[in-house]
Amino acid sequence: MSFRILNHIPKVVNKISNIIVEKGKGCWVYDINNRKILDMTSGIGALSTGHSHPNIVKTIHKQSQNIIHAQQNCFLSHTPQIELTKKLLTIVPNGLETFFYVNSGSEATDNAIKIARQHTQKQNIIALKGGFHGRTLGAMSVTSSKLSYRQRCGPLLSGIYFAEKKKEDIDYILSNLSGVNETAAIIVEPILGEGGIIPLDKMFLKYLRKTCDENNIVLIIDEVQTGAGRSGTWWACNNLVEPDIMTFAKGIASGFPFAGLGIKNEIINSVQPNLLGGTYGGNALGSSVALATIETIKSENLIENANIQGSYIFQELSKMSKVKEIRQKGLMIGIDLEYNDDARIKKLINNLLDNDILVLLTGNNSIRLLPPLIINKYEIDFFLDRFEKCLLIS
Repeated sequence: MSFRILNHIPKVVNKISNIIVEKGKGCWVYDINNRKILDMTSGIGALSTGHSHPNIVKTIHKQSQNIIHAQQNCFLSHTPQIELTKKLLTIVPNGLETFFYVNSGSEATDNAIKIARQHTQKQNIIALKGGFHGRTLGAMSVTSSKLSYRQRCGPLLSGIYFAEKKKEDIDYILSNLSGVNETAAIIVEPILGEGGIIPLDKMFLKYLRKTCDENNIVLIIDEVQTGAGRSGTWWACNNLVEPDIMTFAKGIASGFPFAGLGIKNEIINSVQPNLLGGTYGGNALGSSVALATIETIKSENLIENANIQGSYIFQELSKMSKVKEIRQKGLMIGIDLEYNDDARIKKLINNLLDNDILVLLTGNNSIRLLPPLIINKYEIDFFLDRFEKCLLIS
């Protein structure tokens, strides 16, 4: 293979490895030399059912023989979309009764902002410091987890205010910077993903719900990374807070580019026609894959597996020297080490790669684990053994 072609792939896209992948199966990927590597990233949480799950492969083959693309402006709907919508209604939080389908989490964020602004007839948005909501211009405007995600791209959306994860900060903004008559929405991840795997406090979420209810503010819950069983329940906001709009993507379709918004009827019914649309949103193939993903998560008890295996990882990591703190919800795990300087963290990541382990970073040099929900104890022990060895030499 000629590697000169790589000069035509943007170098500004950050890479955590130099692997050129050939295929994937389950929790493993294989490079062009057939080297086998344990993927503890799931494509940043997208591969809920692992690489090339037989159910997903079968669904893609079958649906592609029927219809791939039934554009949403041209047709009332299509069979896969109808079946997916019926299934989603059985698993989403109470009150979300209408679904708009798009292609990515970033698009879901952009559309949530549009809907909230039009519904309330207000402009400003409050987001959390350390939050991540995507890379399109609108989504980037409410993202603050890294300066490099948004610098030198201005002007971004106006009327955006960032708060700490505490009641006093929200109160201050609403009293002094963006009044309740100017604030359209508050957008939060129930667990900050890019911000370090930081769960929001239950009482803080209840406060947000109360504040939004009292002031005609739309509460947008971003479940792009946390949803579809990743955090040990269908949605991380379950039993914590009921959203007005919930965005979802990544794990909902096993790595297929598919996303959406669950929306309360009184909100979506207030917006004008033609506000929403898009060529590929809700396409038939993606809808079929999302439906197959939900059915596979259910039939294979993958949410239960996420809790069992996540707890086991937490338990074993807690025994290791140099591990300072672990934050774990299901199979969404952040690990702080006794050191976090760039050189040593980079050495650890490289040592793990040399030992056939692929992981992510998050927050202030925390190790982030987002393995497929199908991962088993053998694969976890494979990871734990090599992780501990690499800690000792890094």
